[in-house]
Amino acid sequence: MSIEDFLEQNKKCYDRFTFDKVFKSLLLQDYSHEEAKDIILFNCHLSAITFQERIENGFYKKINVDDEISEDLKKMRNEIYNSTVAKLKHNLN
Repeated sequence: MSIEDFLEQNKKCYDRFTFDKVFKSLLLQDYSHEEAKDIILFNCHLSAITFQERIENGFYKKINVDDEISEDLKKMRNEIYNSTVAKLKHNLN
């Protein structure tokens, strides 16, 4: 798949999970962190939170292709999971 087709299929980077997926894909195609950031900025639609947390705050520099999921997203996922489990336990009692 060409880079153009890939970006067309992934042009909506409204959430951090999608941004990280697209960013890692670009890194795997031998783009640098700065090049990947620029490609996304010029070809993708970003939400305000994704832009702020990934671009503005420089988090994109910490994204590593070897990580299954970024540390901040692991924390968010675990918080949601723990909250859901707590609500389920409360509803069972």
